[in-house]
Amino acid sequence: MESKNSIEIEEKYIGQTINNRYRIIEKIGVGGMGNVYLAEHEILRKKVALKILHFEQSKRKDTVERFKREAIAASNMGQANIVDVTDFGYTEEGNAYFVMEYIEGESLADVIREKKILPVEFAVSVGCQICVALYSAHGKGIIHRDLKPENVLITERDGIYPFVKIVDFGISKIISDETTKERPRTLTKTGAIFGTPEYMSPEQAGGETVEPVSDIYSLGIILYEMITGKLPFTDDNYMKILHKHQYEFPDLPSSVNPGVTEDIDALIMKCLEKKPFNRYENMLYLLGDMKKIYIKHDLERKLSLSFIFNSGTVSQMTQDNSGFEEKGLSGEDIMRMLNNDPQEGSAYSDIDEDDHSGTGVALKLMIVLVLFVVAGALLFVYVRKKGGPIVVEREQGVEKVEDEVKDTPEPENVTKPKPARRAKPATTAPKPQPKPRTMNLTVNSNLDGVRVYDRETGDTLCHTPCKRTLPRRDGDIMILGFEMEDFSIKPMAINLDRDMIVNVNLKEAGGD
Repeated sequence: MESKNSIEIEEKYIGQTINNRYRIIEKIGVGGMGNVYLAEHEILRKKVALKILHFEQSKRKDTVERFKREAIAASNMGQANIVDVTDFGYTEEGNAYFVMEYIEGESLADVIREKKILPVEFAVSVGCQICVALYSAHGKGIIHRDLKPENVLITERDGIYPFVKIVDFGISKIISDETTKERPRTLTKTGAIFGTPEYMSPEQAGGETVEPVSDIYSLGIILYEMITGKLPFTDDNYMKILHKHQYEFPDLPSSVNPGVTEDIDALIMKCLEKKPFNRYENMLYLLGDMKKIYIKHDLERKLSLSFIFNSGTVSQMTQDNSGFEEKGLSGEDIMRMLNNDPQEGSAYSDIDEDDHSGTGVALKLMIVLVLFVVAGALLFVYVRKKGGPIVVEREQGVEKVEDEVKDTPEPENVTKPKPARRAKPATTAPKPQPKPRTMNLTVNSNLDGVRVYDRETGDTLCHTPCKRTLPRRDGDIMILGFEMEDFSIKPMAINLDRDMIVNVNLKEAGGD
């Protein structure tokens, strides 16, 4: 929480000039790490945006390091769809700040809030631009980790609308250092969770290692929200949202918005796969499927995406015997790759691209009908050849088919005796066993004495190693918290409809 002193310092900036260069005009944004101000360069008379770290946050070394990392990450992108950072410094009071290009427009969150469901051509355009931008970032070893509509600015440039600008790499993860060529020291503790719950990937929600495909999951959530007007997972309790990302599957977009087509369903659901290796391999594969949707639905009549594929060099990192080497993919390279046949890993490969009028479905139904007719004819011939009827018996709920075969034909006009009815054995249906009203929670840990508590109420359940009986509640969950001095332990969600055993492994802080 900001102190009164912090608020006074930050309000004082309006109308002041920072470092004799940037005159603050007004506050245009508020974030957890700092505020964003509209400013003007005193000499160039050019509007810029200043992000100034909160006064209280500037006292924390790890926060300042993360703030620096955001500035470094954004300044090294050099990609048209990522907001450029041009300067870094400190105010007289000691607040760190960086300068970035000023974007006149609105956030994607504002657009969704106003329009609810966005046209498919708008969603495809935004999605394609995010793909290109983050393909470039991933190629430079930078994962965004907080991709959400609030961090996607929508503006107009050179007659192009919507034109995307991605901001806020404040919690980005740098997976390769450009200067030392080594893996940098992480700024997070083991089990620490950073990001926005509604847009987190399952692995990010579980405090696990985050890779570039985590941004693909977040983009899938954004596409889902643009197409349907709703988020796939919501709850008043953010821990329950994280649990849903990890263990529940969203409704198909078409079940929320009937206007969504099968190919769009397939694309979004592939982005939202729980396991990272089941999603698109990288942003370029996703971009390829979005391009197919763009072509199939004749979206070119409504907007042109040619600028996306000619927006400059898209970098990627490759490794050979000499170490890491940065190579560039031009717009022509991307176009050539996207024009190739569907590759393995494409959600679109199972969709009939030429099926515009339902002809494919009708053809499939016709084939099934023909198969049924052929099967019926073969069965009829078989029965006639055998010379006997097919007898169907139902015995204790299991349907049995037998062939009665006779060597000689029966004489005509002979009354056949009715078969005696077999007495069915008397069976007594077992009485349903009542479900237990309680469930057992067992918690083990490699170090004794960990406090286990209910995250919602704060009530202590037990201290490890321990066993606790809890009321059974079908379909409900409980968020367990764990507490022990000098350790940072991530929470865990458990089901309350069965006995649960939880093993807690305490590690020293400082991992990923």
